[in-house]
Amino acid sequence: MSTSRSHRLRRLFAVVSVLAASAIIPHSIASAADPDPTEGIPASYKDYDQFPACSESVKTFCVASWGVDLNGDGVFETPNSNLKISFKAWIYNIKDYKAPGLVYELEVNRPSGVPSFQELAPEIPVGTAATFVINTGAFRPSPYLFASSDVNQIDVNQVDGNWITTGVIRTYSYTAAIGCEDDCNNPTSTTDFHSFAQGVLNHESPGTLRDSKKGMWVSSNASVTSGFVFDQTELTFSVNLLGPAKRPDGTDNTLKYSAFLPDTFIQFAYGTTADVLATSLSTTRTDLGVTTKVASTSTRVTSPIPGLLITMPDIRLYSTPVSSQSVHSAALRYSTAPTLKIKPSSSLLRAPSIKRASRASSTSVKVVGASVSGATYYQAMCTQGIVTKFAKEKTPTITVKNLTSGKWSCKIRGVKKVGGRWSDKLNVKLK
Repeated sequence: MSTSRSHRLRRLFAVVSVLAASAIIPHSIASAADPDPTEGIPASYKDYDQFPACSESVKTFCVASWGVDLNGDGVFETPNSNLKISFKAWIYNIKDYKAPGLVYELEVNRPSGVPSFQELAPEIPVGTAATFVINTGAFRPSPYLFASSDVNQIDVNQVDGNWITTGVIRTYSYTAAIGCEDDCNNPTSTTDFHSFAQGVLNHESPGTLRDSKKGMWVSSNASVTSGFVFDQTELTFSVNLLGPAKRPDGTDNTLKYSAFLPDTFIQFAYGTTADVLATSLSTTRTDLGVTTKVASTSTRVTSPIPGLLITMPDIRLYSTPVSSQSVHSAALRYSTAPTLKIKPSSSLLRAPSIKRASRASSTSVKVVGASVSGATYYQAMCTQGIVTKFAKEKTPTITVKNLTSGKWSCKIRGVKKVGGRWSDKLNVKLK
């Protein structure tokens, strides 16, 4: 393995962990008819092969454009070649896991190799904005991004038969743990990256939940971020942040974590709007079994993609506010590796019993459930393979429309501020 790939993999340990852990929670609607995850990737392409620039001879699996706003004037330009700044993109996890993810990063290719090519400062100061457009041809990346940078926008669209990923990001700093193959809470040493930018659009099984994540992203400057999952039953995001408790100069290593949830995902997962969800979430951290609240803000975003931005800007890997003395004492030696959770602030409504799901017409199903105390309206969902349709009504009698022929599995839930627990499902066949 080359040195450069080894360095990339160290930072990408975070996203590999996300990929592996997310599989333990049912978080997408899939079926045996799911397409091959590597569909659209040329047989000649190998893991980590860097994309060339798009040209007349190279139409796909290429970088269509990229630029950096070095002057802070909102103008994105390709930097002068003497700065040795480059934008790289590639796909990984094709062969071993068959779960390909699209990766990008900014680099500075210094002749001496010191500091690391992933350290962007001083050529690209921290907080500098960059933009990119990547063409992956027939290969469709996941619509949501895990980033080691601030994110303004990420979007994946099909244009003239090709999948195009566009992004606007902003570099930030992080403290890396070194010598932590077995224990990233207690690394042998640390190093600061003063300006850094990398991201990955991890593979996710097809389905309505995946499609609803269009424009969704999460970001953190933790040295390692693992176990990122969304539990559809509890409507809870959880993630583990690992890394050194101290920076190389001895000061506290302060982490930040942000998540952007688009309106489409909020409607699908929570059965509500971004404005309501903004006042209905709780953010916590758990260290060695002790759970405390984390300060966070929820901001309504209307453009370029409408949704809800959740930010936790001040996460200490240990500090005096930790309520348990045993946790604080342990944390004096190493990071407590907190588990963050974003979840509804109140208990979910109980699941209603589903009375029947019956054919209403050749293209619709009537779903009838029992009333649930506290529900202000009801939501029904019917699924066929990787396709899901929703409908809502004030009463637990709901007609789900625009269905195709075949067998549909339907269920119902009550909604107060956010959606409650789903009922059992009933099957109905349309001809």
